[in-house]
Amino acid sequence: LNNINIIDPFTRWLIRIACLSIILFFGGIILGIPIIISFGKSQLDNSLLSFKEVLKTFIETFLYS
Repeated sequence: LNNINIIDPFTRWLIRIACLSIILFFGGIILGIPIIISFGKSQLDNSLLSFKEVLKTFIETFLYS
């Protein structure tokens, strides 16, 4: 039998690099989504607290003046 390479070495390296890139991309998404959700939730909580404080100050200003 003849030794025939179906895929040349350059193509094999491109396939390896593509597979590693796909694994890193989706791994980053899987790890990043919970971090983004928790960060967004904390920012929303902080925004609501500061909005409540502004609203409270606004009401106190107009009720007591």
